[in-house]
Amino acid sequence: MTNPMVPPQFTSVKMADVHIGKHVIIGSGSVILAGVILEEGVAVGALSSVHKDCLAFGIYLGNPARRIGERRRDLLALEQELTSSSN
Repeated sequence: MTNPMVPPQFTSVKMADVHIGKHVIIGSGSVILAGVILEEGVAVGALSSVHKDCLAFGIYLGNPARRIGERRRDLLALEQELTSSSN
């Protein structure tokens, strides 16, 4: 039960922070559940439902989201080049 008139002790609503790392991409319409950690570089496909933590630079897709591949890490070198050239 989740009706606002139901006292909290009778509901099963979970409230927790979602942690989103650097360079994370979340596709439109995706649902990230409470307490999930998306590590650096994770990509979540559109309309996916993420129930568990996602490991760094993984590509996740589906309902529930499953790891289907690995993202390239080239962008870390580009980020380093950008930040060093701006000084």
